[in-house]
Amino acid sequence: MEVLRHTNSLCPVCLKRITAVLEKDGGDVYLRKLCPDHGDFSCVLWRGKPDFEEWTSRRFPLSGPQDKPENACPESCGLCGEHKQKSCTVILEVTENCQLKCPVCFADAGSPREAGFDFLAGMLGDIRRKAPEAILQISGGEPTLRDDICDLVGLASELEYPGLQLNTNGLRLAEEPGFASCLKKAGLGWVFLQFDGLRESTHIALRGRSLRSAKEQAIRACEESGLGVVLVPTLVPGINDDEMGDIIRFALEKFPVVRGVHFQPISYFGRFPGPPADENRITLPEVMNGLVEQTGGMTKLSHFHPSRCEHERCSFRGVYLVEKPERITPVGSGACCFGSSTAEEGAKSAIESIRRRWGADVASVYPAKYSTNSAESEIEDAFERFIRIYERGSFSISAMAFQDAENLDLERLRFCCVHVASHDGRLVPFCAWNLTGRDGRTLHRCR
Repeated sequence: MEVLRHTNSLCPVCLKRITAVLEKDGGDVYLRKLCPDHGDFSCVLWRGKPDFEEWTSRRFPLSGPQDKPENACPESCGLCGEHKQKSCTVILEVTENCQLKCPVCFADAGSPREAGFDFLAGMLGDIRRKAPEAILQISGGEPTLRDDICDLVGLASELEYPGLQLNTNGLRLAEEPGFASCLKKAGLGWVFLQFDGLRESTHIALRGRSLRSAKEQAIRACEESGLGVVLVPTLVPGINDDEMGDIIRFALEKFPVVRGVHFQPISYFGRFPGPPADENRITLPEVMNGLVEQTGGMTKLSHFHPSRCEHERCSFRGVYLVEKPERITPVGSGACCFGSSTAEEGAKSAIESIRRRWGADVASVYPAKYSTNSAESEIEDAFERFIRIYERGSFSISAMAFQDAENLDLERLRFCCVHVASHDGRLVPFCAWNLTGRDGRTLHRCR
């Protein structure tokens, strides 16, 4: 066993800050920590290739933004002076209501709590001032359950956020004619669509009901309205980790309305009960290797790279040009901001890359497919088409591994660039916001 580095974590029982070490055992890396009151804890962080040490890269920290900490990280998130990265994406949770009861949900859905329009309007202005370069994600609960959701999207659009996305299960998009067009006209850029797999058994296991046809109808509605879609599967070992290749093939068949797939390995907080065993986790290298194995050679490990925006152990990304559904070509390094000389440059690059690749109007990606003017379809220069597809029509395969109380590494947390807007005006790193102890106690969400 080789000690790679020392860090800090939290006790998953009492949520007190404790020391921890990263230890390498063969090709696997573990977080090991000791709480004086509750004993030893161990959790797998990394399994297999790419090699952990080869994957990690040099950090270029920013000066800490915004609030002066009164206590140690992560209790004083807001963002505190220990934080090292600005906001790339800010999440605004506009409701806690949801029509599903998913066992793997981040949020505590089902309660009737919901802020009023005027309060949220004030939050939108406050977020825009505090994080002027950040993309806004409107989330919940299920945000489309609000009757005024198009008005909220419209207000956010008027405030000229660099990018505007909606995180949704897609049921209202599928069931209500004209709803997707309402969102598009209000200024929505793209939809982050919960999409866990193609088997009905997957949807039933993770979401409690059959959803395949509803997901496909939601995608059709987005295509008809000109909204781009990113599919967001939650990966759970033994349930859908063998569906990654099928999800990619499905997404490519739906290109250009589907712009990419963003995998999220399961994290154990929210409504998921009990401390997890290591075999119930899937690590980033396992996702990468699963993609290579399941896509039949379309993807390779060399296509995937860490971001220089968030911490390098948070995510990976590969970017491709789509020639046809069964043929994709990797673009450059594959990382939206890989090679940026500073963390700040990486953040700016990430925001622009996401806005450009995921937010372009569907018809603008392949005008020949959607144009009613046959002459326009025929005269487009091939080089111009290549540049347009590269800028606005590339396809991304990415994953982000969120941290829970078992595997939390405060070094990673300090480089988080995905922040949740709290009702008291703070911007809190996503993993800190959702963190729960084994007894369900939280640090921030119910404050």
